[in-house]
Amino acid sequence: MAALCLYGEKVKYFTSEWWASGCENESVIDKYREYYLSISSKLPDQLRSFEENHTLHDANVTSISTDLVKNEVAINFKGWDRELNYPVNYEIYFVGVKSFNQTSLQEDSEIGDLGYWEYEALDGDIEMRMLFASGAQFNVVFNDFRFSVSPRQLCMGG
Repeated sequence: MAALCLYGEKVKYFTSEWWASGCENESVIDKYREYYLSISSKLPDQLRSFEENHTLHDANVTSISTDLVKNEVAINFKGWDRELNYPVNYEIYFVGVKSFNQTSLQEDSEIGDLGYWEYEALDGDIEMRMLFASGAQFNVVFNDFRFSVSPRQLCMGG
């Protein structure tokens, strides 16, 4: 890949409309869970481990870096442990990136918390679609994944 292409599908399961409705239609979760289980064996081991042991729900992006030579994208998040009890930092690396697309509904606005994400198995690749509170969406098409997690201190004071 000489450069990162800009394309991507809209989220299919966890849509802005579903989120705005209060996530009341639980069949959406069931349908995605069924789909995820059908593709999980095609996903990289590190990605499955991340999904089973961590969460990006309510996480905030702190930085994004791209390496066009290595075809990698790294996204850093301030997030929470799986039970949403303890603050953590996540650094997720997308390897073998074919495309990275960011869409925003409002210019110069915060993208807000990451609400929902989903994966789709493509021909030899995976697409991760992330939907943020502002309606912004990130799409990454990649073929491998790795991550790191570290504890984060909450700043208290007034």
